[in-house]
Amino acid sequence: MENAFYGLTTMDIRRLAFDLAEKLKLSHPFSKTLKLAVREWLRSFLKRHPQLSLRSPQATSISRIVGFNKPQVDKFFSLYGGELTKHQFPAKDTWNMDESGITNVHTPAKVVASKGRRQVSKVTNGEKGHTVTVICCMSACGSFIPPMMIFPKKRMLDLLLKGSSPGTIGAASQNGWTDSSLFIQWL
Repeated sequence: MENAFYGLTTMDIRRLAFDLAEKLKLSHPFSKTLKLAVREWLRSFLKRHPQLSLRSPQATSISRIVGFNKPQVDKFFSLYGGELTKHQFPAKDTWNMDESGITNVHTPAKVVASKGRRQVSKVTNGEKGHTVTVICCMSACGSFIPPMMIFPKKRMLDLLLKGSSPGTIGAASQNGWTDSSLFIQWL
């Protein structure tokens, strides 16, 4: 489930253990009213399986999961490699721009995952909370353009940028997302 971005929480594992014990008609000390394995069983299970640990997953939207696959990544790097070979861009002229939404509410619960993995993800509902969009851009040699933060408001309040990086541009849009006019303003 972890590899499919649907990591199981401790409650999911306890519920599965209860259901399996019931289906196999095994004698067990689990709670029949809650239909859950007891916490001590989960602790023992994790001790018996040292390759598993409790981890905090990175929230990953379903659209990112669907778009990030081997054929798409291979296609990108094939096109990108061709352009780099054709034009021989120096590092100072090679830039990467990204926009990212930062939500202010949702944090997924910890999930049981394999030890040794650098990142654990879990699908989340992108509609929870308010999202602030941040546009960032950095060159291959380490130069950067100050970011733009787009808040879900009707009008921009300078107080929202308090404590931000020097040169940060603030903007407002009804839904907090970027659009062509805000992108041009940032650029």
